[in-house]
Amino acid sequence: MTTAGKKSFQHKHTSLVLILAVLACCLCSCRSVPVTGRSQFLLTTESYENSLGAESYEEYKQEYPKSTNAEYNAALERCGNAIKAVANEVGDTNDFEWEFTVLDSEIQNAFCLPGGKVAVYSGIMDYMDNEAELAFVVGHEIGHAIARHGGERMSRSILQSVGAVLVSAAFDSEVIDAIYGTGTEIGVMLPYSRSNESEADAIGLILMARAGYDPSASYTFWKRFTNNAEGSSKLEAILSTHPCDSDRIKAMQDNEAAARAEYNKAKTKYGFGKTFSHK
Repeated sequence: MTTAGKKSFQHKHTSLVLILAVLACCLCSCRSVPVTGRSQFLLTTESYENSLGAESYEEYKQEYPKSTNAEYNAALERCGNAIKAVANEVGDTNDFEWEFTVLDSEIQNAFCLPGGKVAVYSGIMDYMDNEAELAFVVGHEIGHAIARHGGERMSRSILQSVGAVLVSAAFDSEVIDAIYGTGTEIGVMLPYSRSNESEADAIGLILMARAGYDPSASYTFWKRFTNNAEGSSKLEAILSTHPCDSDRIKAMQDNEAAARAEYNKAKTKYGFGKTFSHK
């Protein structure tokens, strides 16, 4: 067998092994997302995702000091525990080791890593009027965790890599490899990322409502925070990992009725909760 023939055989053999591995995983890697019921495909285990989350969380806490703002810390603890309680009812969170931390930074963001590791930067809390707005942000981030969006992203990356190997083996062309990479990123990965954000918004609305917080705080906060309700350009929207702001606000308003029904059934109602002193 020639050298070229050996390389071709090796490529095909590697591709076949990858295909068989992915197919084997496909047989046992489907689940339904809590609240939305969407069927999702996962190649990672929850324990693996949670271990990565715990490791990353410690790194964040080492990089950013914990906020000394007693008001912010108390608010996150209150609404975090309220949302955790309803998240435990709708999601598979038995292995979660919940933590809630306000990080002292001007960064305007928040996150919940797999395993229930929640952090909110003080920079975004400075934009909040009240505890209900915090509840939506926390609900959104916890929505990512119980929907296992992190695992879903890793799974899609694995499939994208497998596809890259197959394309490379089939065409042996750098141009086609580049077209595949760009095409799958814009046509598959980014739209999936935007759909995950929309799903987290929908889950977050239900979680905050069931926890007793007024769901209208979601879009009142988002309008003020973004100050860009008209949205971005079409090109920016295509290349973004998040839906444009106007679409997100409209979806929150459209989904408010369903969330309001859950809010009306909540045993304890906090409404908008405590107003932050900076307001």
